Amino acid sequence: MNHAAPYKNCSTMNTASELKAVTRALRKCSYCGFAPTDTHKLRKCRGCLAAPTYCSKDCQRADWRIHKPSCRALSKQPGFADMSLDTSAHTLGYPNPDELLKSVSAFIASHDWALRTAIRAYAVLTHGVGLDDHPRDQILLCRLARAPSTNAGKERNPAQGFKFVELRYCHIESWVHGGLGGAEDPRLKEAFERGLQVADEQHRSRAHEDGCKHYLGMRVAAFTIDGVSAAPVQFIPLYHIDPDIAPPPVRGDVRVALEDLLEFCTRSISGGQFVLRRLFAPSREIGPWVAVPGRYVRMQQNWVWEPIFDDWEDYESGRVEYPALSVALVGLRTPPALSMFLFRSLWIHLC
Repeated sequence: MNHAAPYKNCSTMNTASELKAVTRALRKCSYCGFAPTDTHKLRKCRGCLAAPTYCSKDCQRADWRIHKPSCRALSKQPGFADMSLDTSAHTLGYPNPDELLKSVSAFIASHDWALRTAIRAYAVLTHGVGLDDHPRDQILLCRLARAPSTNAGKERNPAQGFKFVELRYCHIESWVHGGLGGAEDPRLKEAFERGLQVADEQHRSRAHEDGCKHYLGMRVAAFTIDGVSAAPVQFIPLYHIDPDIAPPPVRGDVRVALEDLLEFCTRSISGGQFVLRRLFAPSREIGPWVAVPGRYVRMQQNWVWEPIFDDWEDYESGRVEYPALSVALVGLRTPPALSMFLFRSLWIHLC
C-alpha cells in the first residue's frame, strides 16, 4: 500500500520523509505519512514505549528494520521503564513513561522543520559549509526543558509542551556511555549503533537507486529533556555540495542570515504560539524550501496544522497580522524568507 503515490510526479526528491514533513495532520503513518480518516485508522506498535503508528501492515513491515533497534531498547517489558523514567514522568506531571514519551515525540514532530533547520544551521555556523569536514565522532545535542505551564491530557497542544534551551556538540562515546544526559544501558548503546547503521544503509541504497552521488552519510542529533533519562535520536543525512553550484561563503550577510534563522527557529520552538512548516514537498521544478508559520488546531480527534498565511509577502506587506510572530521577529536583521532561501542554497544537491 503506497499512499504517497499522488505525489510521484513532483520529483524523485519527494521521498517518504519529505511527504511526512508536509502532511498537516500530526498523527500520521510513521513510514509513508498517510493521515488517518474516519474509515481508515492508524495502528501502533504495542511492544514499545516509542509506539510509532502505521496505516497498514505493509508500512509497519517496511519500517521494521529502522524501528527494530529502538523497539527492543524501549520495550514495555519490565526493566527499561523502571530505570528512572517512572520518576521522570511523575516529576514532570505525567502519569507514566508512556505518556511522557508520547508528549516528547509529539513536540518534536510538531516542530520538525524548525528543529531540523536549527540543527543544520548550527552545524554550518560551527563547522562551516564543507560538510565532509564535519566531525563524525560527535553528536549534536538539542537540549529541551518542560514548558512552565501546559494543558494536560488529549487537549494539550503538542507544540507547547517543552521549550528550547541550547544546542551543543559532544563526543558520541560520552553519549552512549551515559554522559551528558544519555542513559547508561547496554540496550540503548546497541540500539543507537544499530539504528545508525540501518539508517545509513537504507539512505545510501536509496541514493544509489536515484543516481545520487552526493550522499555523505548520517549525522546524529539527540533531543535531551531536563529531568528525563532517555532521549529521542534523529539520523540526519548530509550531502556533498554540488561542485557546479558554488555556495556563498558563511561570512558577512550570509552568516548574519543564518544566525537570524537559527534564532527565529528557536524562538518559534520555545514560544509554541506558531509552528514553522512547508506548505508542500520541495522538488527541482517547483520548490519551495521556505516554511511559513501556522497553528495546530484540534480536528476530528487529531491535531492538524493550519497556515497563518501562504506567502511571506502577505505578512511583510501588512495584509496579515499576527502578534506572536511580530514578537519573534524583533531584533532579527534578515527577513525570514530571505534567510531560508540563503540557508537552502548551502544544501543544494541535484539528485
